[in-house]
Amino acid sequence: MELDMATIVLKDIPVELQKRLKERARRNGRSVNREVIACLESVVGTEPPRRTAEEVRQLIEEARAVREELAAKGVSITDEEITAWKRQGRP
Repeated sequence: MELDMATIVLKDIPVELQKRLKERARRNGRSVNREVIACLESVVGTEPPRRTAEEVRQLIEEARAVREELAAKGVSITDEEITAWKRQGRP
């Protein structure tokens, strides 16, 4: 599977910052490029993009359809059960 990738060119990087990046990359066993990506991910995060209102509405419709299918089979799930399942494994 091919991932979408972009290229960023950084200019006017202070020499001391570049040296620190190289040293950090060496300590972590990465290329400078991979180290910069790791630093950016730690600051910016890797969270998925936010969903649009239409996407949220679609997900809600799909969830309701699943609930209705289960109810038709005699399976009832309460809001409390769903909340408990979402909290499982969270601190």
